[in-house]
Amino acid sequence: MADLPIPPMPKGAERYGAWWDEAAAQRVTAFFPAMLRHTEAEWAGRPFQLQDWQRDDIIRPIFGWKRADGTRLIRIVWIEVPRKNGKTELAAGLAITMMFVDREMGGQIYSMATDKDQAKIVFNKAGVMAQFNENLAKSLELLKTSIFCPALGTTFKPLSAGPQGKHGFSTTFAIGDEVHEWRDGEIADVVHKSTAARRQPLECYITTAGVKGVGYAAEMHELAMDVIAGNVIDPTFLPVIYAASEDDDWKSEETWRKANPNYGVSVKPEYLREECNKAARSPRLENEFKRYHLNLWTEQTTRWLSMEDWNLSAGPISWHDLPKVLRGRRCFGGLDLSMVSDTSSLCWCFPPVNGKDADPDSDDINQKFVFIWRFWLPEAAVENQPRERRARYESFVRNEALVLTPGRVVDNDFIRAQINADADLFKPEWLGIDPFNASDMARRLLDEDGLPIQWFRQGFLSMSAPTQGFERLVISHGLVHGGNPVATWMARNAVVTKDAAGNIKPEKSKAADKIDGIVAAIMAYGGASVTSEETPPSVQIVNGVLVIG
Repeated sequence: MADLPIPPMPKGAERYGAWWDEAAAQRVTAFFPAMLRHTEAEWAGRPFQLQDWQRDDIIRPIFGWKRADGTRLIRIVWIEVPRKNGKTELAAGLAITMMFVDREMGGQIYSMATDKDQAKIVFNKAGVMAQFNENLAKSLELLKTSIFCPALGTTFKPLSAGPQGKHGFSTTFAIGDEVHEWRDGEIADVVHKSTAARRQPLECYITTAGVKGVGYAAEMHELAMDVIAGNVIDPTFLPVIYAASEDDDWKSEETWRKANPNYGVSVKPEYLREECNKAARSPRLENEFKRYHLNLWTEQTTRWLSMEDWNLSAGPISWHDLPKVLRGRRCFGGLDLSMVSDTSSLCWCFPPVNGKDADPDSDDINQKFVFIWRFWLPEAAVENQPRERRARYESFVRNEALVLTPGRVVDNDFIRAQINADADLFKPEWLGIDPFNASDMARRLLDEDGLPIQWFRQGFLSMSAPTQGFERLVISHGLVHGGNPVATWMARNAVVTKDAAGNIKPEKSKAADKIDGIVAAIMAYGGASVTSEETPPSVQIVNGVLVIG
């Protein structure tokens, strides 16, 4: 091996009597290709030859820098790198390496995560990696729930959060993968405390960027940035972050190369190009591209719909005339009632006459999902609005896109009358209503008016699939909205938020202004997407009412 430069000494390492152990660094870098094999894609079965960035920025600093007593200087490693850069493969390789490199009897190694399935990912990959090498396979007992080294008494297990199984152990090495999915640092704290009796414990956390200010990863990211900037001096903490800068051109190949250390190896340029092209059509996908492929931390709520695509989906018929054109057509509704004095929205979604899928290339509205809206607002509420919004509402009223109801609070009788009028004009197959504040209205529509009412809750479980489907309609121009001015205004305001599982839904509290018409449209589209052939698992019948979510 050619002489390699010594990694920079961590700031403040002098107080530990730090020194560089080239032999120790070389032993570990040599272990990877000699004993480990890749487990996936075209590299499966090949020697694990560390990439330069893995070797020089991570492995050599961890194992080469020593304290005066000969133990490792670095005890916690924080790595941020975009997707597809071999995070999990490196984590598995480190876990196998740590079973042998310290020669510490009774070692305890853990792959940790907040749920069992995530904790098993690195563990399972390490098991496959060990099987590729005959000598490793003979040295280890590969079991379903553990990997055991009899010669050293060292055990490797997956470890997940929860009240059981987290206490009474003594960790030598722990690896945490995809930490941005962790809601809190409970398991990391427990593991850290369990290292107290070990001579040179090591904790390694590898993740992609997460949401600003949310979860344990955000806390660790801030610490890592402070250490890099020199605001915090901790030579035992090694931060390694690969990311674009906020002001970089996110569509530039130069930026992709900068953020992805494995660019051209496991990160394929053509793949990023395809993902970038998709992201250019959707603000939400742009946000995800920046986060997952450029490693930029993003806001919890995301600007959602492309107004260029929205405007191109107005269609050839004005929203004024759509109800007459759609007379007698089957449809599905979504009703979003206001609490007291806010806007209330009703949306009807008319699926393509030829089946479920829209034809984006057709100019015929019968081949697309067509949406019409009704909007209401208490008359007195307009007077209390800021000047700009009051002027906007007055314009909507003049254009007959918004109906003002008498009084200071929403008048549900007006809304009920319009729903029944629409039921006579169209053929509604169901009307989705969130039971949170509309149970009385729903029961009257169901019991007195005989309309097909369904509860449609506005949580992540029920909203995510139709939200994503509605977004696809906008991107592909598979819908027609007639240019409704209120709906267009609300589409411009719409933002989405995401939970830890990746589900998305509109977020009213974080939007710049009203979005209830878009929420109603998503509910209506959710109904149009539920067919007898494809019923989501979250659909059930309760007291004769279909409940979604």
